[in-house]
Amino acid sequence: MRPDLQRDFNARVSAESHAGLVGALEGRLGIPIEFRVCEMPILISDDFARQMSDAASEIIIECLSDENLHRSESTLEPRYTVPNQAPRPLFSVVDFAVTVDDNGAFRPKLIELQGFPSLFGYQWLLARQYCETYSLDGVTPFLSGLDESAYREHVRSAVFAGHDPSDVALVEIDPESQKTRPDFIAMQKLIGLQTVNIRNIQQQGRGLFYCDGDGRQRPLRRIFNRAIIDELDDMGIELPFRWNDELDVEWAGHPNWYFRISKFLLPHLRHPSVPKTIVVSEFDEDDRHMIDNAVLKPLYAFAGKGVNVAPTLADVRAIPTDERSQWILQERVKYAPCVPTPAGDNYVEIRIMLLWPDTLDRPLPVMTLARTGRGALMGARYNVLPWTGSSGCLIVP
Repeated sequence: MRPDLQRDFNARVSAESHAGLVGALEGRLGIPIEFRVCEMPILISDDFARQMSDAASEIIIECLSDENLHRSESTLEPRYTVPNQAPRPLFSVVDFAVTVDDNGAFRPKLIELQGFPSLFGYQWLLARQYCETYSLDGVTPFLSGLDESAYREHVRSAVFAGHDPSDVALVEIDPESQKTRPDFIAMQKLIGLQTVNIRNIQQQGRGLFYCDGDGRQRPLRRIFNRAIIDELDDMGIELPFRWNDELDVEWAGHPNWYFRISKFLLPHLRHPSVPKTIVVSEFDEDDRHMIDNAVLKPLYAFAGKGVNVAPTLADVRAIPTDERSQWILQERVKYAPCVPTPAGDNYVEIRIMLLWPDTLDRPLPVMTLARTGRGALMGARYNVLPWTGSSGCLIVP
């Protein structure tokens, strides 16, 4: 972390410059942004970026150990299991809280992870806008030594994999109503990726088809999947195909990894950055003291939904017995107040976004996403005050 440079940057920010930043972003996207864009990027050192990148890669590799692959088989319910699973997650994300160790050094501590894509387009556009609005030189939002050209090519190759872009689409449920729609538009700007509503896909035999802008039916040969399978089920949405059908389609991000690399694996990871975690079904009330320093989380939920940051024994007991395997107790991580702002020192959570194409031996960290605030939860929905909200990291050599 670079609080010295953060203070220097923040001194340049005004209400007018922040309004200009958001206005320029919305102008590029052509739509309003429905979450709060923070006044500041998070400025971090090269060394800390590498520390987080290395930890994220090592954690994803650990998720693919023989033992953890065997464990995660149980996460695949038959109705959600998609055939022809890729041998590794093409996209993954690892979220770290920034903490301070006993020697006063900044350390990343794992909060969550997912074998699912993140905002690869929007974070690129946001970083570009910070740099343009504030005339920032000599910093980069990209990890692993990438520049913008290399980042674009890595994302393009991962999504299209050599297919004609007209045969590939980002697929989501009702994309125009999603808060993440800015990312869908940014992906179109970044690599020319179209978006298709999953409701409008049709199946013919083993093929999937969609209607293009001219009303012509076209084959869908590869899907960049942003639709969360179990959420569609919870919403009672009937699709024109079944996830477990044998289909002539490739997945840019195979859906099975959403379940297999998730909070489910947290109790089994041994990386130094992983806090102690147990499944609630294995909780022994003789160890009730653990609750005093734990967070209670559902296994499958995004953006902090269902998280209890100060659970009691009664909260744990209230979970029905048949649902306890779907909840975890995780050692509470003490976020460091490491980001100075005019409103007080902020906490920050930094997401490392990774690609793992078949051409590489290990996951490639490529971009960050940051969420910052002064409360107990870091999700953008919980941080709506000035100097909080959605951001990204700029790395200072």
